[in-house]
Amino acid sequence: MRRKGRIALIILAALALVTASSFAEMITIGKTDCLLQPAAEEDAMKKYVLFPGAGDYFHVFQNCGELTAGDGDLLIPQGSSEYTLCSTASDEVIREIWPTLRLWAEEGYEIILIGYSAGGYPATDLAVKLAGEGHTGRLYLLDGIYGAYRGIYYNEAYYRDHLTAWDVKIWASGDRYVRISERTRKVGSGLAEDENVEYRQYALSHDAMKTLYDVILNGAEGPEPVNPEDGDKGK
Repeated sequence: MRRKGRIALIILAALALVTASSFAEMITIGKTDCLLQPAAEEDAMKKYVLFPGAGDYFHVFQNCGELTAGDGDLLIPQGSSEYTLCSTASDEVIREIWPTLRLWAEEGYEIILIGYSAGGYPATDLAVKLAGEGHTGRLYLLDGIYGAYRGIYYNEAYYRDHLTAWDVKIWASGDRYVRISERTRKVGSGLAEDENVEYRQYALSHDAMKTLYDVILNGAEGPEPVNPEDGDKGK
């Protein structure tokens, strides 16, 4: 009887897991595997695309499966583990999913691109591509302003040259030990007075910036930003 009870519990647990994840789809765009979560509450003609940092980029299905957006579909592309450099993997993802993003924009969806850490590179690149074809949208960079790659140097002039028609939100940590955090603070503070840019700094570590996903995707209450003039306050 005890054995039967244990088997029953295992079956119930398995069914619960299937039910909890039944709304998520694993799809392939081109050759890129992606996790697609439909809107949790209502479809408001929005498409969220999240590019996580290198720690999750190659393990999207395992590490990002619980993420959903309340008012739009959420697409999370997974970089190929065959590539050792996150930037090289991102080039593949950019090339593969670009036609889909362009089609969504042409169909009238609002495109919201989110780039955390190294994920800021594909998010920015795709925003620039969309802007180049006359589409507007929102770009969130969470400690996500990358350095030079392929001759592209992300500085204040780059964003002013390409994304003045976009709603750009640059949120930086106070982490003094991570170079990408320093660059995000530098460029963000340089763009803070631009009309289309919102710059915030948080008293969070670089890793803890991932907690802001829920603020963007579901309007959750997040921590209060700090005054950048007070200096680094990362934990």
